[in-house]
Amino acid sequence: MLRFVILALALMLPLAAQAQGYRSLTGSVTYRERIALPPDAVLVVEMAGPDLSVTAEARIPTEGRQVPVPFSIEIPEGAEGRLRAGLATGGQIAWLSDTVAIDINSGDDLGELVLRRHQPMGFTSTYRCGDRLIRVGFAGAAAVMDTGEARLTLQPVPAASGARYEAEGDPGTFFWSHGDGARVSLEGTEVAECRPGFPMDDGPYTAGGNEPFWQVTVADGQLLLSRPAAEDLAMPVRDSTLTDAGEILVTAADAEQALEVVLLRQAAICRDSMTGIPHPETVTLTLGEEALTGCGGAPVDLLIGRTWVVEDISGAPVGGSAPTLDFGTEGRVAGGGGCNRWFATYELTGEGLRIGEAGATLMACDQDAMAVERRFFDTLARVTGFDIDENGALLLRTGDGVAMTARAAPPE
Repeated sequence: MLRFVILALALMLPLAAQAQGYRSLTGSVTYRERIALPPDAVLVVEMAGPDLSVTAEARIPTEGRQVPVPFSIEIPEGAEGRLRAGLATGGQIAWLSDTVAIDINSGDDLGELVLRRHQPMGFTSTYRCGDRLIRVGFAGAAAVMDTGEARLTLQPVPAASGARYEAEGDPGTFFWSHGDGARVSLEGTEVAECRPGFPMDDGPYTAGGNEPFWQVTVADGQLLLSRPAAEDLAMPVRDSTLTDAGEILVTAADAEQALEVVLLRQAAICRDSMTGIPHPETVTLTLGEEALTGCGGAPVDLLIGRTWVVEDISGAPVGGSAPTLDFGTEGRVAGGGGCNRWFATYELTGEGLRIGEAGATLMACDQDAMAVERRFFDTLARVTGFDIDENGALLLRTGDGVAMTARAAPPE
């Protein structure tokens, strides 16, 4: 049953006043290696909420300074999320910290954050362009640009300054790097200013398949392959590149054993052959003459980082103000119900997707909007799984089949 939360005006006013204030977080960054920072290095500090939206950022030119480099960042009072710091040179994050959890009880002095050398996986740079995250890598002389909706291969063209790459036959689609930032245009529409952002895939990457069962993990420059009938195989990653089609190619090798493992990651939805759960990538693992196929990446990555706008519930189109869903990184989901704001927890496991009991504000709406909202909440309570169709729509399933269809809102 939906649990309504009535927000009294007396409670809302102090919260609104509090949201207008800010607090300063301070600290410094360093790294252990004896490597000098180039003069153009920029210290990037970001705090993001559970929905991955950036709530605060600071970009501090180092101007020849060496580590430790101090920083200060202003965040909204009461804001919670995760803070990260990194050093960028030439549009690429070269050094990166782990995330630091920030809540209302966190101290204002974060101390010294120790950075580690960042090893990119295929895409060398990530840019934050407004609400968009765009990745760029290189395949020979060409640039591969991942917009989140597609991977585009761009060819170099002459430019007065910087490096410019355009889609063949479409000069309105380009990537143009200049200094620490870049300009990006998609089919003639230029997106917001692009500045270096933190990589999207710097955590452990896992992939695996069935019949025969295998699992591979790539983390901290190492590839670990596990199979039931063989000893675990661990070897250093030798290279990570892009193919002309924008596929990520990871090569690991062990010189002593004369072994080489190649992992090909394709940006194509893959459904686990046992559970049916979708994954963001289709993978092929080659070990000698043996080729194993399977799925890669975390299923949750298909849900987070975008706002899903509901198109229909049980096959019936929704009109007016459509309900929305924003899945966060820490098991929280929220959005609009068409009338009220709502929030809940969710759990994504090998068994499927479950959404917990929802809470919502209580506002007066017309009868049609309330009817849509009731159907929306009733359907959420029965969700058991999800899928992504060939057009990129989110399909929320119940025991009766597809019960809700939503589509990602375009980034602003």
